[in-house]
Amino acid sequence: MKKIILMAGLLSLLLVLSACSSKPKLRILNWGEYINDELVENFEKEFGIDVVISVADSNELFYSKIKSKTTAFDLVIPSDYMIEKMVQEDMLLTLDYSKLPNFSSVTYMDGVEQIFTSMTETTFAATGDEVDFKAYAVPYFWGTFGIIYNNRVDGLEEALYTNGWDVYFEADNYFPTARRGMYDVPQFAFAAAMMYMDKNPNDYSLANLDLVRSVLETADFTEWGDDTLKRNVEADNLDMAFTYTGDYLDRLYIQLDEGKTLDEVREEFDLYIPDTTMVFIDAMVIPNTATNLDAAHQFINYLLNPENAALNAEVVGYAVATEEAFDIIMSYLESEDLTKKNWAIANSIYYNMEVERIYYPLTSLNPTDTDAIGTMVQNVITG
Repeated sequence: MKKIILMAGLLSLLLVLSACSSKPKLRILNWGEYINDELVENFEKEFGIDVVISVADSNELFYSKIKSKTTAFDLVIPSDYMIEKMVQEDMLLTLDYSKLPNFSSVTYMDGVEQIFTSMTETTFAATGDEVDFKAYAVPYFWGTFGIIYNNRVDGLEEALYTNGWDVYFEADNYFPTARRGMYDVPQFAFAAAMMYMDKNPNDYSLANLDLVRSVLETADFTEWGDDTLKRNVEADNLDMAFTYTGDYLDRLYIQLDEGKTLDEVREEFDLYIPDTTMVFIDAMVIPNTATNLDAAHQFINYLLNPENAALNAEVVGYAVATEEAFDIIMSYLESEDLTKKNWAIANSIYYNMEVERIYYPLTSLNPTDTDAIGTMVQNVITG
């Protein structure tokens, strides 16, 4: 009798699982810690679609996963320069804007528009092709890069705001014992060193490669890493690290959730954004191997809704791409909800578009140049 009951129970379970698996699936390739789970759950309930998210930790891995065609991802969220490369290699489908009705109700932030313009210009300069990248991509998040610094080091904040990149790359002249981290993405390291030298980070040449090698070797960074950098400055194990602005905000929001005030967090670790820095967008694109085009467009359209975009940013910490979503966040400046108010204040400080800076979105380099930068950086890391 028990066996019969057990078998009946197993049969019921299999039927339930079968019913669940019969839902259409949307396969997304995204970065880690880069989406609000509540947003995904809401989307699944509204559209009856199972969202399956895989993770890549570099743009190069995004590229290789799509190129290999091992998994038919429906939606991918790479960065600007990799989108350029994917378009050049005919790896992406053009978007069907008739399936994106929310697009007509939003306005991209000025910085986002500048990046799209830059992508078009650099592609034309490299290939002679006039590409409208909005035909392929809808921004997911965007933002700047900065230097997370340890505010427990007396005088470091003032030095950064006075001397900028020099303090980071020439620490021996300012803080000889400073522990510094550099992002281990080769093109990021190359770009940072180029901006320190007042050069365009997209201006690759063998001469500039040699100059960058010398700068990186002289800097002698304590750590080369990725997400570890922000955590180590926060934990007082590093004093400076070059990384995404959003990486700093990620740790800031976590500290606020744990009960610290905004001022208390900033007294321990804060972010300096240089006058000349990198800017990026990560955008939603549909690879040519996608099998569920309707679901991909539904998800893009869902995130074009300003309320959904703001909800996503509430957890992730990066900057929303539309003015309408940004206005929602700014409305919390007068909120009695301290969490939302601190979030709005942080956005007003670190994504203040009224501050004049020179922004460089990275462009896609040819494979030979990319390999040369990668080899150089690896040689610097290994000594």
